[in-house]
Amino acid sequence: MQRILLITLSLLMPLGLLAQGIKGTIKDNEGNPLPFASIYVKEMGTGTSSNLEGNYELPLKSGKYSVAYQFMGFTTQIKQIEVTSGFTTLNIVLVPQVIELQSVEVVGKQEDPSYTIMRKAIAKAKYHLLQNDSYSAEVYMKGTGQITKVPWILRRTLEKEGIDTSQVFTSESVSEIYFERPNTFSEKVISVRASGQDMDNANPNSYINSSFYLPEVVNAISPLSPRAFSYYKFEYQGSFRERGYEINKIKVTPRSKGDDVFEGEIYIREDFWNIHSLDLTTSLMGFKIGIEQIFAPIEGETWMPVTQKFEFGGSIFGLAGKYSYLASVSNYEVTPNKDLDQSVVLIDEKIAPAPEELEAIKSGDLDVGVKEVFEEDKEVSRKQFRKLMREYEKQEREAEEEPDVISDYSFKVDTLAAKKDSLYWAKLRPVPLTSKEVESYVREDSTYFADKAQAESDTLRLQNGERFKLTDLLGGGYYKLGERLRFQHDGLLVGTGFNTVEGWQVEAKGQFFWRRDTTTRLRITPFVRYGFASEQVYGKVETVFGVGQREQRNTFRISGGHYISQFNPDIVNPLINSYVTLVGRRNFMKLYEKTFVKATWARRIRYKHTLGAGFEWADRNELFNNTNFSFGDRSEVTFRPNRPVNLELGNEAVISQPVASKAYLYYAVRPWLKFRRYNGRLIPIGDTSPEFKLTYRKGINGLLGSDVDYDHIELGLTSQISLGVRALVDIEVEAGKFLNNDAVAFTDFKHFSGNRLLFVPLKVTGGFRMLDYYRFSTRDEYFSAFNHFRFRKLAFTHLPMLRFSGIKENLFLNYLRTPNAEDYAEVGYTIDNILRIFRLEFIQSFQGWEAKDFGVRIGVAAIIGDSN
Repeated sequence: MQRILLITLSLLMPLGLLAQGIKGTIKDNEGNPLPFASIYVKEMGTGTSSNLEGNYELPLKSGKYSVAYQFMGFTTQIKQIEVTSGFTTLNIVLVPQVIELQSVEVVGKQEDPSYTIMRKAIAKAKYHLLQNDSYSAEVYMKGTGQITKVPWILRRTLEKEGIDTSQVFTSESVSEIYFERPNTFSEKVISVRASGQDMDNANPNSYINSSFYLPEVVNAISPLSPRAFSYYKFEYQGSFRERGYEINKIKVTPRSKGDDVFEGEIYIREDFWNIHSLDLTTSLMGFKIGIEQIFAPIEGETWMPVTQKFEFGGSIFGLAGKYSYLASVSNYEVTPNKDLDQSVVLIDEKIAPAPEELEAIKSGDLDVGVKEVFEEDKEVSRKQFRKLMREYEKQEREAEEEPDVISDYSFKVDTLAAKKDSLYWAKLRPVPLTSKEVESYVREDSTYFADKAQAESDTLRLQNGERFKLTDLLGGGYYKLGERLRFQHDGLLVGTGFNTVEGWQVEAKGQFFWRRDTTTRLRITPFVRYGFASEQVYGKVETVFGVGQREQRNTFRISGGHYISQFNPDIVNPLINSYVTLVGRRNFMKLYEKTFVKATWARRIRYKHTLGAGFEWADRNELFNNTNFSFGDRSEVTFRPNRPVNLELGNEAVISQPVASKAYLYYAVRPWLKFRRYNGRLIPIGDTSPEFKLTYRKGINGLLGSDVDYDHIELGLTSQISLGVRALVDIEVEAGKFLNNDAVAFTDFKHFSGNRLLFVPLKVTGGFRMLDYYRFSTRDEYFSAFNHFRFRKLAFTHLPMLRFSGIKENLFLNYLRTPNAEDYAEVGYTIDNILRIFRLEFIQSFQGWEAKDFGVRIGVAAIIGDSN
């Protein structure tokens, strides 16, 4: 053992002799450590940060360097050092920044000096996004988290499972990043290590890929957004000089505090109007987020972030925690945009005479405009400069092969990223570990590989399935039947329910999955169902075959059998219906049976266009109640017949035309849809374009014995409109007409998404809250509209305490017009995001513009349940 130790030390000794650079501690003038202070070496384009204890270490080659030490609110120190051999210890003491106020007195309505600073910074924001043709860098990210509060009801359970709530969870990663204008970004994780979590899933740059030069940062309005003055008040806090530049400190205060806005300080460099540093906080669903960024000059007057700190904290159901990320960016290599330089003479026309408008910008002559502004240094107003930058970016995007792709992101993890040992990390890590983090790694390293092997075994088991057990009949199972074939079923418990037609019923459903690669897949789903009161067995098979990449996929569906169905398919949840029928003796679900064959085809074209066609032959039959059973008193309430009540149908037979041959054509388009590309795959950004839909249905009389004869056309619109951070509006509209309704069975009527239960649909639009399921179904013309308004604050959410808890207040307006609906409408008020999961709705319905009913409904929080 001693021999092994001596050999190991002899091998490591040369590494220790070769190691050189600077190290030390960074403290304030009172001796307190300064965590996450920035250390940056301009000559090397590299740097690091101090840890929570104020310690730092930065390997450097032999040579002379200018090292900048920065910490938010403290005076930057620049040290001239020479590295020879070994580590030079430099203990730094930073003193609070001395902010000098201009001798400006704001009197009456005189404008605060911060506003002209921010106007120029906002006008210059897009320039800073366009100033580099490309850049590459190395990012070290460390995340540290800890549970800070555990409710007593969970504490004992966690202790029994061996979870130490005092443990610090740490993750580290090093990535190589590359950006090329206008929208290409790639990231390769070259090493990653974690305690308390699976290392393979770490993504070190998910929190740093945005920019405060953009109008929005993770859905929050940036203080440099063109709309910033609508959301923020600014206050000049003074200035200081650093590296020969004047740095302005601006206090940022939201006009209305809460989610989606920032609060804190931002520092702007005079004349160049770029970010020097910032310290801002925001919140998301009641969780507090803190962001600190420190910038440094990288190439000429190009400033880039070198240190970023993110802090997240909050609680849910009494369980609280905090997590912090430190991102240290180094080894920058920047290729500036030669069309643009920093020598822009911006004039704020609100406080100074506006310069004469440059005719080239006014007329749209981009090349001449860029030359006059950046080469000839002509004065330009803020508005003209913003117009010039917009046109420059627009022309650049239009020149791209795919202008609809707004970002192209590539993310890869090196196959050896998670296999680096502690010696590798000790050499590579730019930020020293704290004592608690060291303890965390020592504790986790002893068990990590065993836990990882178990996790991989569990994953493999989920992919390949298990052996059949008798308990699977009730609870379901997943099995491997071949190299590419899998089978799963939900179990009989999930398929058990009750209704007045079948009584107690049980449904067995299975799914066979076959997949050749990412472009070809097949799913076959058999169903078997038995009703104990009706003594009827039903069966059907559904198949789905997809071929092609996701954005260009063809999907074929074929189904057939003898089965039971709701007149308005899936309008009433079977589980909830079973409860209200057995306990409340209310049978809302209305069923019929059919023998059918159906085939459909859909073609997706780059997500923007969807074409569809289908044909169905069906023989339908009416069904009747077969049981009076329930848990309640059977003498007081009688079950209603299994016949929908409909004003147009009246006393006509529900299925007057039992045999039907039906065809349909469908087309949907999202004309202005934008995309993100991730690892070569297009991902549509749903709220960038409304969707327009056109559907034509035809009942074909005489074909295969068909009794139906109708022509039905429908137009639809689905859209989401953002009103800044103030509100988000969801809209869903349908309008249609039966051009010919000579023979239409009730099953072929246009049905609407009614609801008579306490619980409402998951989607915030597309469903009425209190409409009867079938009363206004029609074979004539109709119009329906759903409008849902999600407000940042409305009534009670004016109180910051409620707003910071994540509670939202929404309004909605639903409307239906048919020949018999008499202008049915619903107006509702919603308290959303209760406990971050639920929403509570209060609804008043109207008919013929007169108040009808008032009701209360419960749903899933809009942020979870909405699928628009």
